[in-house]
Amino acid sequence: MSGLADWLLERRPVRVVLMAVLFPMPLLAVATAAIVALTTMARGWRHALADIAAGVTLVAVMTALAQGFWLQLSLGAGLTWLLALLLGQLRRSGSLNLAVQVAVLLGFLGALVFTVWSRDPHAYWEDVLRDFGERLRAAGIDLGPSELMPAAAQLMTGVMSASAVASSLGALFLGTWWAAGSDVFRAEFRELRMGRVMGLLAAVMGALLLTSLRPSVDDLLLVLSVGFVVQGLAVIHWHAARRQWPRWWPLLLYMPLVSAVGVTEMLLLALLGLLDNGLGLRRQGENLV
Repeated sequence: MSGLADWLLERRPVRVVLMAVLFPMPLLAVATAAIVALTTMARGWRHALADIAAGVTLVAVMTALAQGFWLQLSLGAGLTWLLALLLGQLRRSGSLNLAVQVAVLLGFLGALVFTVWSRDPHAYWEDVLRDFGERLRAAGIDLGPSELMPAAAQLMTGVMSASAVASSLGALFLGTWWAAGSDVFRAEFRELRMGRVMGLLAAVMGALLLTSLRPSVDDLLLVLSVGFVVQGLAVIHWHAARRQWPRWWPLLLYMPLVSAVGVTEMLLLALLGLLDNGLGLRRQGENLV
C-alpha cells in the first residue's frame, strides 16, 4: 500500500473533505471515486458507505451555500461514489477482472435502459443540446454551426455511457494502485479480459448493425468498446513485461491517445482486445502468438 493510501486511510475527515471539495472539478472527480474505491478495498464497504454519506451531505451544504444546484450535484456525487464502492468491493472479494467486467456491463445496461426509456434518444439529446447551446449563446459563448447539433445528438447516448464507464474504470485502477501497490496492480491489469459474455454481446451487436436498429446499436457497441480497449492495452502490457521492453515504451503507446490519431488507435486497441478475447494472444513458450 502506498504512503498516500495509508495517510488517507488514517484520516477520515480529510478523506471526506477532499471528496466533497474535489468532486465539482471535472478533472478531479475521478480521484474522489478512487478514494472511495481505496477505502472499500482496504477497510470494507461499511467504512466507505459512511464516507459517502458524510461526503454527499457536505457537497449538498457547500453547494446550497453557494446557491448552486445542490440536489443535482449531491445526487451525482452519491451515484458516482456508490458505483466506486461497488467496484471496489468486487475487487476486494473477487478480482480486478470481475470489477472491470461488471463496470462495462453496467454501462451497457444503462445505455440500453435509457434507449428504451427515452424511445427516441436522438430527439432527447437534441433538445438537451439545443437548450444548452441557447444558454451558452446567452452568455456570449458560440458553439459553432447549429447544423452540427443533430450529428452530435446521435452520438450522445454512447458517448455519455462510454465516458461514465471509462471514468469508473479510471477510479477503480487508481484505487487499486493505491490499495495494493503498483506491482500487484500491474500484474492484475496484464490479466484483464472481457470474457465470453462480453464477447457474445459484441457479436450480437455486430450482427444487429445490419438491421434498422443500427443507431442504437452504435451506442451500445461504443460502450462495449471501452472494455475491449482496456483488454487491448492489457495484451500489450503483458507482452511488454514478458519481453522486457525498455521502460520508456509506454510513451509510444499513450501519447498518441491524446493526439489526432487517438480515435484510430483506440479502434485498433479494441480490435486487439476482441482478437485476444476469442483467440488468446497471451500464451507462453511455443504457444505464444
